[in-house]
Amino acid sequence: MAGAMRSGKGVSAGAEHSLSGIRIFAGLAPRELALLAAECDWRTIARDEIVVNTAQGADPGGVMFVVSGAVRMARAAGPAGRIAYKDVDAGDQFGEMSVFGIAEADLTVIAREDGLVAILDEKRFAELLAREESVSRALLCQYARLLRGQEAMSPSPVSGGETAMDGTSAQRLYTELLALAEPHSGKDGADTLLIARLPRHRVLADRISTTEEAVARAIAGLVRSGVAERDYPGLVIKDEAALRSLAGARQGQDDDMQGPA
Repeated sequence: MAGAMRSGKGVSAGAEHSLSGIRIFAGLAPRELALLAAECDWRTIARDEIVVNTAQGADPGGVMFVVSGAVRMARAAGPAGRIAYKDVDAGDQFGEMSVFGIAEADLTVIAREDGLVAILDEKRFAELLAREESVSRALLCQYARLLRGQEAMSPSPVSGGETAMDGTSAQRLYTELLALAEPHSGKDGADTLLIARLPRHRVLADRISTTEEAVARAIAGLVRSGVAERDYPGLVIKDEAALRSLAGARQGQDDDMQGPA
């Protein structure tokens, strides 16, 4: 893994080296959490740092838990060199799919913020799933919510019997918007995302293999629903969580990025 500072395994560093904020561990007793934390490798990460790059032969080395900060995962998605993105925030994890035999290929993980991650050996995580029902149940519930999100985001009809955009194309558009956006402080001081100069609809349509009309309708839908706001020549993402939910709803169909990685 590139350029990360490693705090070490089993280092006692007080509350900052705690797994209590990891969602799938919510059912574990404090003593079990402490023992688990002692088995982890701990790494501090800096914003824009490459945390994992499997193309250069660096794999995660285990299941990675984002204790603080946030990371962005990127994988090649389909033809034309498209990239699919998925953000993992504090409290979540990635890398556990390899425990189930799904290889981490062409994966790059970049820190979006300064933070701290804990890395647990894959074998140890598999043993934990087999022994602790609360953890395996929490992981299953996590996946179930993502599947339910897919159902909720089925294409909805518009006038003329057409669909605004099929689910896969819509997901690619939302992902493209997230990739273009940068953190921004709104006029009211609220944290938002800003695309300073939104590409023309034709350009976006070419990137995601759809039509200009479909892109225009989808962006208009985001504005109508309050997820986004036009700020010519740019676009303000007012509800980042909602857009990320939309972007992830059908990811698995197109780029094998569905669910925690």
